[in-house]
Amino acid sequence: MKFGNWLLTENSLNLKGDDNQILSIALNSLLETISIEDSDDQLYRWIVAATADESIPEDDLYDLNYAFVFAAAKQGNFSYEIFDRTLEYQFQMVDDEEEEDEE
Repeated sequence: MKFGNWLLTENSLNLKGDDNQILSIALNSLLETISIEDSDDQLYRWIVAATADESIPEDDLYDLNYAFVFAAAKQGNFSYEIFDRTLEYQFQMVDDEEEEDEE
């Protein structure tokens, strides 16, 4: 199944660029969480990592969010609470990057 430039396969979620694969996420690691500095809150690791990757366009990040939810629902143990926190963090990272670009 495709979500923009993301392809969901039986074992992975893959972002393909013009000539190569930019990111591949193994589905068995999809729901891994991390905590960030100054917070004990858990966030979904792959969304944070993709957002921090400057080679991934903003539109692909938003498509990742849809693909992530679809794939995560099949994995089980998906938490909307963690996902909501992760998206808040993602949006803040994108806003901060846009502000830096304007300066």
